[in-house]
Amino acid sequence: MNDKGGTGLIALILAVTLIPFFLLLVLVMGIQGEQDRQNGTSCLGPGTGLGSGDRLAPMGSFIKPVDPSTVTFTSGFGPRWGSQHQGIDLAGAIGTPIYASADGVVRNAGPASGFGQWVVLDHVIDGQLTSTVYGHIDTYSVAVGEQVRAGQQIATLGNRGESTGPHLHWEIWHGGWGSVAVDPLPYYDSALAPGEASAGPSMPVPSTPPDGSLAQPLPPSAGSEQGLQVDAKKLARAAHLRFGDRISSIGGWRADGGYATDHTEGRAVDLMIPNYRSGDGVSLGDEITDYVLANAEFFNVEYVTWRQTYYPVGGAPSLMEDRGSETQNHFDHVHISVRGQGTDETLVSWGTLPGGSGNATTMAADCLISGVGIGDSLADGTVPEEFAPWIERAGSICPQIKPSLLAAQLAAENGFRHGDSAPVSVTGAMGPAQFMPGTWASYGRDYDGDGRVDVNSIGDAVMAQGHYMCTIAATIDSAIADGTVSAPHGRTELYLAGYNAGEGAVLNSGGFPTGHTDYVVQTRPYADKIIAAEPQYRAMSHQ
Repeated sequence: MNDKGGTGLIALILAVTLIPFFLLLVLVMGIQGEQDRQNGTSCLGPGTGLGSGDRLAPMGSFIKPVDPSTVTFTSGFGPRWGSQHQGIDLAGAIGTPIYASADGVVRNAGPASGFGQWVVLDHVIDGQLTSTVYGHIDTYSVAVGEQVRAGQQIATLGNRGESTGPHLHWEIWHGGWGSVAVDPLPYYDSALAPGEASAGPSMPVPSTPPDGSLAQPLPPSAGSEQGLQVDAKKLARAAHLRFGDRISSIGGWRADGGYATDHTEGRAVDLMIPNYRSGDGVSLGDEITDYVLANAEFFNVEYVTWRQTYYPVGGAPSLMEDRGSETQNHFDHVHISVRGQGTDETLVSWGTLPGGSGNATTMAADCLISGVGIGDSLADGTVPEEFAPWIERAGSICPQIKPSLLAAQLAAENGFRHGDSAPVSVTGAMGPAQFMPGTWASYGRDYDGDGRVDVNSIGDAVMAQGHYMCTIAATIDSAIADGTVSAPHGRTELYLAGYNAGEGAVLNSGGFPTGHTDYVVQTRPYADKIIAAEPQYRAMSHQ
């Protein structure tokens, strides 16, 4: 009886003493949260802010992914154990915080073959799409599509996957993940530590890999510089440094110039694309075209020709006449014509390999909204004007699906027909994006705000198309990360196959769908046609 009374008295004292304390603590935390929002952190995803131990850096910063005092550099970029080590290894204790190196959007987060678990971030740095990869992580606190800030904690260091000990494997990819991996060590060495204040102007992130001098002649194994003028030599050397053995060979001067004199004058370079009919081959040609046009002034470029499309510097791309063969139509190589500058090299300043991918636009100054500022924009006049704003909007939902891809897909699906001019197909597919009734029931929304959910409406259909394609991309990317699906010819053809045949067909086949005649006579031509047509809808940006 007395014990119970004593216990009740103690409880009463504790309640009277501690409740005001906790109320005060909650009030302080609320004020701090409001201050965080006023300081521009309201655009961050779940689990961010000072309360979670994040070290937010000023907008536009590039920082080390870990506190350098907690890790040890153990392995560099380059050949290792019979394969290419695409990043650097930083050994430390399991649970060590890992931070986003720059503002960006989460491209991948979760299980990954080889890494066990990973996070991949997409950033726009100096107008260039760049991805950072964080591998072998123990835990992660971000989700695909989430926007993150430099210095925000995104994961913890681990020992998962094919690992010889606890460490962070960190990669940097110019042009986005899967494009061009570069040595991260110069970036790591020059970047500030998380939370470290700059003593002066921020140190610029290295824009090119080391050893990017263009004074070094093209190696004979890559191609010949015979007969080339200075600008063409510079371009050929840069292409070799930038793309390496991804290009099967580099051609230039020849006695027979064919349709023009630029080859006979030594002002043209042909970059031959291996497996040019595949998704990977088309992607490489697109990447080369973007890079050359982005640096057209540096290389003195006049025009580029790729996949029967003519890209004049400073002008709009245009489809060329059919010349009769894949080589003459430039399907197996990218042709670049330069001004030349003669053959006298005595006063030439060769310079170093320039950066820039050509497609990325500048990141928003306040908050990066998922997808915005990363996708391509449409080339003027390539789609009906009533479609253009909706395609641009739908192409900014996720970084994998660009406006130019959606435009090429709409052209293939129903030729931009809509309303009464968009008949129902024999299979029951409807509207500009040819949705089947069951899929439309899941993705159809009143995006144009007219009070109706209309499969024949441009706004409703195109936005639904974008959302569905992004869902397919996320599903397939996750399957690739966990090793159940492979994409030897690039991911885009799998996204398109998922739209045409259903993502289940891709997952069940472990890649491009097989096992049914429809996949051969319908899905394969569908994907190939859209991938081939996509470049003509893409606006080129020139620096």
